[in-house]
Amino acid sequence: MPLEFVLPFGKKSGLKNLIFSILANEHPLRLINLVTRIRRRYGKEVSFQAVRKAVLGLVEEGILVREENRYSIDKAWLRGIKQSVDALYADLNEEKSTAKRTESIRGEVSIFSFDSLNSMVLFWQDIISNWFSSFKKGDYNMNCYQAAHAWESLLHLEREKTVMGQLRKKRIKSVIVCMGNTPLDHNIMRFYKKIGVKMVIRPSFSQFDRGHYLATYGDLVVQTQYPGEIMRALERFFKKNKSLEDLDLKALSDIANQKCALKLTVIKNLEMARQLNRSIMAVP
Repeated sequence: MPLEFVLPFGKKSGLKNLIFSILANEHPLRLINLVTRIRRRYGKEVSFQAVRKAVLGLVEEGILVREENRYSIDKAWLRGIKQSVDALYADLNEEKSTAKRTESIRGEVSIFSFDSLNSMVLFWQDIISNWFSSFKKGDYNMNCYQAAHAWESLLHLEREKTVMGQLRKKRIKSVIVCMGNTPLDHNIMRFYKKIGVKMVIRPSFSQFDRGHYLATYGDLVVQTQYPGEIMRALERFFKKNKSLEDLDLKALSDIANQKCALKLTVIKNLEMARQLNRSIMAVP
């Protein structure tokens, strides 16, 4: 039985993942070979045009390489992923106890531990401020944030305005993708629109999307996984509170300051950041 591989972004049953899984076991293959295998192996009625579009997208992202109308996984891309995973594994097995300062971000992968959501978010905002202040003309100017709820602005409204307000001055392209779809999410979207930041609502009920918060700042990738208890508490808060005017900020503050173990991973890798941005922006 062939091994199945899944790209780190998107649904397992997505066309790109199926193509990647097939080429991980058989390569190189022509487009028509991929179409046949997807239909027979996975029972999906896909068109030649759809497979071609997905394959060309993977080529553009540097994941696949084409040689004489045949496609295979790019070994250079694979080596880069392996190096990143190896570095992350080594870092996970050597717990960091350094001070929570942006100067502590060294090398390709840095991992920080926090005892509350609020302490982690304040450090996260320090990372953003530091990126903005050191941003120079010609630097990669893309910032994407994917989250279940953009709740940070509710507790740190003025700081959020200041931090995000720097976008226009530096001509940085920024977008927030929110996986929640409550009235409060839509009110937050209108707040960001007022301060010149694009936010879109793309509902998802996936447990991964509900607990995984991910952002890119130039060549930096910042990500964390909320504990289940915190994730559920935030979901209840967003369902209960409807508008910005009638918020129970004490309840939100209690959630943010509740003692819990959190890890924040910061990866300095431009190609990974570019790929994540393409993946986030491509979500239907």
